[in-house]
Amino acid sequence: MLSFVTLIAYDYRYALRTISSYYDIADEIILGLDKDRISFSQRPFPFDAAEFHRGLAALDVAHKIRLIEDDFHPLPHPMENDQYERRVLAQACKPGNWVIQIDADEFLLNPDEFAEWIKQVPEDTGIMGRWVTIFKQFGDQYLLIEEPDAFIPIGTKLRDQYVASRRADQPHIKSPLVILHQAWGRSRTDLELKLRNWAHSPDFDVDNYLRLWDAVTLDNYTQLKNFHPVYPPYWPSLEKVELSAFA
Repeated sequence: MLSFVTLIAYDYRYALRTISSYYDIADEIILGLDKDRISFSQRPFPFDAAEFHRGLAALDVAHKIRLIEDDFHPLPHPMENDQYERRVLAQACKPGNWVIQIDADEFLLNPDEFAEWIKQVPEDTGIMGRWVTIFKQFGDQYLLIEEPDAFIPIGTKLRDQYVASRRADQPHIKSPLVILHQAWGRSRTDLELKLRNWAHSPDFDVDNYLRLWDAVTLDNYTQLKNFHPVYPPYWPSLEKVELSAFA
């Protein structure tokens, strides 16, 4: 049985597409939303409740979704708040289920394959999915981040042992799941909102990084090397692909 967890905040407009990508394979869906509309970085974020609830109502035809509103910013560091919310939402999931944490700007490309694969996985194992991360979009062309080992923790049966964001304290194995990560591939306004509220926001100079992002074009993208804002070698280079590759 699969419990999907998604954190709702400044990326709420992306979340409906994300939820739709895993809705059919989910047995339950737990959403978390800060009751004060305050981010992990202690900043207020815009949220159109009427728009979001209309979208959820249209999507949730099988009544799988439960929205939990609480104080998810009680701690001083954004990453501590990130882990706190993930623990709270994981503990709200049905006992015995796999807890699959998919962020609001992540879209599952092969959910059915993943749902079949996970049936064979030992219960004491953590699960990773492969990120395909967008850095910038120019019309129908994407600049994707070339990551040598772009696997991220997404799943566990543990409830209270998250040690780094959604990584649980256990061995992990790679799943066949491919996740299109919207990440930096958004409007300049939305990107700034993300970077100033992200769990890593205190760990780098947001203004400098936005200037770097602004400067990247289809003509010069090959010059960008080792450019992750917190762990530079994680992102060694960019590649260009057509939007049709994800149709």
